[in-house]
Amino acid sequence: MTFTPIQSNFYGDVHRWFIGIVIDIQDPLKVGRVRVRIFGVHNEDVNEVPEHTLPWAQVLVPTTEEGVSGLGRSVGIKVGAQVFGMFMDGQQSQIPLVMGSMPRIEQAQLDETRSREPDPVVRSVPHPSGGIPRNTVNTNTVVGSSNSEKAFNFFIGNGFTPIQSAAIVGNLIQESNMDPGVTSGFTGESSFGIAQWNPDANRLQQLEAYALDRGLDIGALETQLGFLLYDFSTISPRFWGYNQFKQMTNLKQATEFFCDKYERPNAAFAH
Repeated sequence: MTFTPIQSNFYGDVHRWFIGIVIDIQDPLKVGRVRVRIFGVHNEDVNEVPEHTLPWAQVLVPTTEEGVSGLGRSVGIKVGAQVFGMFMDGQQSQIPLVMGSMPRIEQAQLDETRSREPDPVVRSVPHPSGGIPRNTVNTNTVVGSSNSEKAFNFFIGNGFTPIQSAAIVGNLIQESNMDPGVTSGFTGESSFGIAQWNPDANRLQQLEAYALDRGLDIGALETQLGFLLYDFSTISPRFWGYNQFKQMTNLKQATEFFCDKYERPNAAFAH
């Protein structure tokens, strides 16, 4: 009998191990997958490799779990976790499998640290142009009789102090009067939304990618609040300062800090 070697990347003849950072745990298939930005494979620049283009990685679970969607405990990996795994398709490197997490120490320096938190809870509402899928989930943190009150309660519900929440909302009122559908009235500028995200600085495109990836309405207040929190705390390489902002107790200083670090009115391209 002649033995014929199996020629298949899936068989394990070719291994490619990886280390990466979890940037999303909201698996649309509800099977416990996580989205990972892998060192040496994915550019850290979110403008070149947007979040929604990254692959969903399956997560290895212990044999004490049923391993079937809807059964057993949910995967405990959090956004910001450093994970270790392998590509199940070898050199093709399109089917990642996370095998575990690797503890790491978050440094407090502003130029090195980004505090990573699970995506805030948001829901979509109908957009005037139509055609955007609905994705209704819990909106307990977005409550109030006005958009300003809803935004204030949203930030309170996501870990900010009343002073910090007021500082953010004050900036947003100046930017848009808390109108999620407003477009800049300045000639030649098309900034959009409550924070006036500027397409010339690729900010509006990042909001669009965030909404598209989650099946949300870009014009909904909840979507824009969710993106602002996710953006400020997680993905904006240009806007360092989240951790320092979370330590602030002075309203004037917090308001000015958020304006300078996130809204950036004096930048070459305003926010």
